[in-house]
Amino acid sequence: MKTQAILGIGITLLTISATQAASYFKDDFNWGYNSGIWQARSGSNGSPFGCSFTPSKISPSSHGITLGVAPNQCAELRTKSLVGYGRIQSSLKTGNARGTVASIFTYTSWHDVPGRAWQEIDIEFLPSLGNVVHTNLIYQPQGGTYQSWEQDIDLGQYGLNIYQDLIHIGFDWSSWKVDWYVIDPSGNTRIIRTLYRDNGDGYVASNEVPQYAWPVDSTRIMINHWHGDNSASAMYFPQQYYWQNNWAYYDYLEYVPK
Repeated sequence: MKTQAILGIGITLLTISATQAASYFKDDFNWGYNSGIWQARSGSNGSPFGCSFTPSKISPSSHGITLGVAPNQCAELRTKSLVGYGRIQSSLKTGNARGTVASIFTYTSWHDVPGRAWQEIDIEFLPSLGNVVHTNLIYQPQGGTYQSWEQDIDLGQYGLNIYQDLIHIGFDWSSWKVDWYVIDPSGNTRIIRTLYRDNGDGYVASNEVPQYAWPVDSTRIMINHWHGDNSASAMYFPQQYYWQNNWAYYDYLEYVPK
């Protein structure tokens, strides 16, 4: 059922490895989120997050949901089950309060399975960076070194503005590459970045990720909206927060397994 006591259809996902097929789902977020799919996060995430995830900051409407940010408060949804390789896409727009982040991403780590590496694929919008999408792939073994493959991409070149337009965006994750893409105002799908899994030839190019760091494990899909704590690390990402309220509106989210 939907949250906010709104009726809907529950969907059960399978817990799987990344190489297995998973259940398709699409949540249109009409009058809330599907509680058969999503769990609203509560509590703090530690620095550089300067807020506690608060389910009441998720607001339903007839067309989608808004994840609100206020001083010391933010919002997050995560899938209850894990999913594997596939296409994850959504549409959203955000306010422009500096020091905030609105995201669509996959995440798994030792919190899901003891000894598992932290693996993450990101779509993030930071008003501190302007009209860009921050793309990233993250890897860290438990107790080991953090590594990331970051790239900021200007949305204006595709005729898009995250603060004015509903941006249709996603990524396609497989065993050998990740394609990030947008759908432009003409309805064309435009690949904006590709990262490849290194083929083991002894040379890792700038658009390749070492084989050991490639995300291979089943993962959660997450959306969130948060602000930084103005610590030294937050000054890098997401930069200074000025205690403003902000919003991020999500129209739908769809997962298509491979």
